[in-house]
Amino acid sequence: MRGSLRSFSGIVLGAMLAFIVFAPGLQAGPAAQEKFTLPFDAQWGKTALPAGDYTLSIDHFTSNGAIRLSRGTQAVAIFLPEIFDYTQNQSKNGELVFVRHNGVATVRALRLPNAGTFYFPLPKELKTLTAEQPQMLEVVSLEATGE
Repeated sequence: MRGSLRSFSGIVLGAMLAFIVFAPGLQAGPAAQEKFTLPFDAQWGKTALPAGDYTLSIDHFTSNGAIRLSRGTQAVAIFLPEIFDYTQNQSKNGELVFVRHNGVATVRALRLPNAGTFYFPLPKELKTLTAEQPQMLEVVSLEATGE
């Protein structure tokens, strides 16, 4: 009797641990999914983005929320924000904000209405240059997919 009780306890404990480990991955879906058309070539972190149609999915609205970018059915990259500011949610529609310098557009922020703004790090050379001269910003609108 005692051996079967230990065996049962071990099974229950194993099931609880498995649930704790795998439950976060069983979410119903992304917190947000947006589509956009990039009318110019750009950089997002170390990833070069050619002009074209993209879809981005956000798993949750925090500083450690992952942003997955795809082009059609092909995954392009996963980005982690530098900062998430939930107080910066005044934009009427979702939008990507680019900093343009010397002909290169780099993603700086992802603004989502009623959620907040994700900020992404700029390349080291651009951080130095933007401190010395004004930034040229460019904005690309997002379209919520409703998925």
